[in-house]
Amino acid sequence: MRLAPVPIYWHRDPATAIARAADSSRTTHGAPVAVDACRFASGLIVGAINGATREQLLAPRYAPVPDAWVAEPLHPLIDAIAGGSYARKSPPDIQGTGYVVHSLEAALWAFATTSDFRTGALAAVNLGDDADTTGAIYGQLAGAYYGVDGIPQAWRERVTRADEIVEMAERLARG
Repeated sequence: MRLAPVPIYWHRDPATAIARAADSSRTTHGAPVAVDACRFASGLIVGAINGATREQLLAPRYAPVPDAWVAEPLHPLIDAIAGGSYARKSPPDIQGTGYVVHSLEAALWAFATTSDFRTGALAAVNLGDDADTTGAIYGQLAGAYYGVDGIPQAWRERVTRADEIVEMAERLARG
């Protein structure tokens, strides 16, 4: 749920972004399923930053590095999500429980079933349970895809210290 700075910083080097996302996960969540969730999500965020289309991002096992998941296979539970499990489910089978597998699947479901940041964010958090985790995962991917202007102006105006956050994001993006 706090992954975005890693792929933002390394978006010009997708392989490094994926590797550093794994390292970042290991600092607090070292289980292979959590590490691979971060690897996969980082690849999606890098792809979105670099202009991948929605169809590309949602294609089975999308990676911004050719054969990334062949060279280093994803944990089977994350591979199922990468393969599109979220596209074959709907609530109540989609849940944002806080468990990384459920949260990633729920965030991707919200991204895949909506067409703008606001609607997707509301779909993600309205799944309930650990809504902040699901919303954060959704927001990282959707923010990278839709850009800052895709986030409702009224929401952006309510962010505390927004200027500092924008400046930090711009510095990260510059590397």
